[in-house]
Amino acid sequence: MSKLIAPVPFQSKRLKRKQFASTGDVHIQGDLIIATQLLVGGDLLVDGDLEAEEVFCLGKLTVTGNIRVQSLYVGQALDCGGDIEVEFLLKTGCSAEWMARMLELDQAKASKDGSGYMNKFVHPAILQRDAHHEMFGGFGDIQALGYLACDVLDCHGSVQLDDVFDVIEVQYIGGHLSASEILIAGDGNCKGEVFSETDITVTGSLFAGNVTCQGNLETGAIISQSDISTWGSLRATGEISSLNGEIHAGRWIATKATIYAARYIKAGESVVAEKGITSGDDFGILAGTTLRRSLWPAQGFVSAPTKPRHLLSGKFVEDKKLKHIDALEKKRDTELDWEVVRRLKRESELG
Repeated sequence: MSKLIAPVPFQSKRLKRKQFASTGDVHIQGDLIIATQLLVGGDLLVDGDLEAEEVFCLGKLTVTGNIRVQSLYVGQALDCGGDIEVEFLLKTGCSAEWMARMLELDQAKASKDGSGYMNKFVHPAILQRDAHHEMFGGFGDIQALGYLACDVLDCHGSVQLDDVFDVIEVQYIGGHLSASEILIAGDGNCKGEVFSETDITVTGSLFAGNVTCQGNLETGAIISQSDISTWGSLRATGEISSLNGEIHAGRWIATKATIYAARYIKAGESVVAEKGITSGDDFGILAGTTLRRSLWPAQGFVSAPTKPRHLLSGKFVEDKKLKHIDALEKKRDTELDWEVVRRLKRESELG
């Protein structure tokens, strides 16, 4: 391949076209609206909103406003000052070769001067960064001040949001995931920590390095390399496993399957596993840690097909199921609703 020459940067106050392509860096000082395909071989900076069908950016993509596209492919980092809405696939950490194959540019014939498709596609600074691992803004990272919504996510860095993470399927997150709330309609696979300021809801299975939830955690199944910690309740229909750490819930832990932790299993209230509970041999199971001992039979019980070993606190009660915990929650919610009604009534009478 011949030596690549750095192209001239492109700059515009506002850009609205059917399609747009540039091998250089691009700076749009307003909104960028592309009806079909947007292709940038360098870094792209948009001082406004970005709207398009397909977006291919080989460098870093920075948008101060909102992003609304059908598909988004980023070579390096993605920074957004607003919301990110991607109808189909959002993928970061894409190599120039991978994008060229996606666009079928690798099938093009070389020019008469011997230059190949790369000369017409990528800014040479991007290839230099890739070769020396000099990733401006983090390799494959996603940051947004708003929410992120997409069908499929494949992110080779970390995801950090100030708002909600709402994704149907997380194929891969190579770093950490942090958001105000996490909603995954299918499966989720995160190499690092999954952290939510409120609730985590995963319909399928969640695989993570470790999980920290400041609200309630509900999932089909959850498998963590390290700790699983939630300030509220932990509810699953499948297995709950901490392969090298502990499981800690401020309220209760319940599943239709098994619970396993290499270290302690701790719950402020009850622990229920319809197919068995196992803690580390030199550790144990602690239930009802926020309750009086007299309340253990009703709210601080531990239930499994057989009494688990290393039960350190809580009362073992046979034949409890996930549905019993759900019934207790429904009853508690009803009592709280009536308490709110009574309080409002008292306030209106005094007022």
